[in-house]
Amino acid sequence: MVDPLQAAGYLGKIHQLVIVPDGVLNYVPFAALPTGRDRFLGDDFTVTYLPSAAALVGESAGTSSGRTLLAMAPSDAHLPNTMAEVRSIGQMFPLNSRVVVGKAATKTLFKRVAPDYDYLHLATHGSLNRNAPTLSALELEPDEENDGRLELHEIVDMRLRARLVTLSACETALGKGYFSETPAGDEFVGITRAFLSAGSQNVLASLWAVNDESTRLLMVRFYRHLLDTGGAEALARAQREVRRSNPRYRHPYYWAAFVMVGPTN
Repeated sequence: MVDPLQAAGYLGKIHQLVIVPDGVLNYVPFAALPTGRDRFLGDDFTVTYLPSAAALVGESAGTSSGRTLLAMAPSDAHLPNTMAEVRSIGQMFPLNSRVVVGKAATKTLFKRVAPDYDYLHLATHGSLNRNAPTLSALELEPDEENDGRLELHEIVDMRLRARLVTLSACETALGKGYFSETPAGDEFVGITRAFLSAGSQNVLASLWAVNDESTRLLMVRFYRHLLDTGGAEALARAQREVRRSNPRYRHPYYWAAFVMVGPTN
């Protein structure tokens, strides 16, 4: 796909690729496509995704005005590194962050305060309802008011002003059995489009069930770069660093799962 464009000279001054995938191509981590020995497309370009042109029609519900962060890691997700992950990220926003872990990371709290923040980071699982996609959900903590399932139809009804929503950890973009039981790409488009429709400018989500430890490293490096550059470039730099930091993480499984969706710069 890319070689003919490069051979024709169309990409000589291009540094960013915007992918609008269709169907099963929603599952392709384009940044991990090999271009040579131990080289990948993400080494030469920053890669972002758009679910469709229709995702760009609506305007954001508000205007971000700073670098405020809300990071949440519920204990029910049973992911050992997520609490350390959100605390490390919170330290990068020392004056403007709210880090909520364990039983305090409730759906009730998220729905109430999320519209006030520029960056939303949820380190948790997602679940796909194959029969009723709008009932697919992110898993937060239950309380007396809510069961903890933040369903897609509730996300769409929110009014966010976030520059970025990060859905960290396992299965936040895709559900189990997606190749055989769900039309290709539907659940990926659904969860990202829900946040885009709610007003978020961009969404960072995973294409498969990720490794807990490598995800923590990736996220910490991503936010360090995000303070200095755009989201797509920050992700590209973080992926390269994780890949080269430890021979164990050279395989794309460990660093290529996360994709940036939205008109980021």
